[in-house]
Amino acid sequence: MTISGQKSRTDWERVKREYDSDAPIPYDPEDGPYDPNDEAATEAYFNQATIWAGWPNPVMIQKDGVPVAPADKPASEDGEPHAKAS
Repeated sequence: MTISGQKSRTDWERVKREYDSDAPIPYDPEDGPYDPNDEAATEAYFNQATIWAGWPNPVMIQKDGVPVAPADKPASEDGEPHAKAS
């Protein structure tokens, strides 16, 4: 996303070239918990992940690989609803 009135500084030609090359993503085991080039490892990691969706008020949709229904979501600690001031 660019700031209104500003020229993008992203080299989109390079981005398109790298995408089209289908080259593997550089990976070192110290980089993270799974190899992004290994489809099975990626799927296994995300199947066990806790996933939050939405912005600016994220909602948990999966906890440790188990989908979370809206009624299962934990209430606030004091039981009172909280809202942001606008």
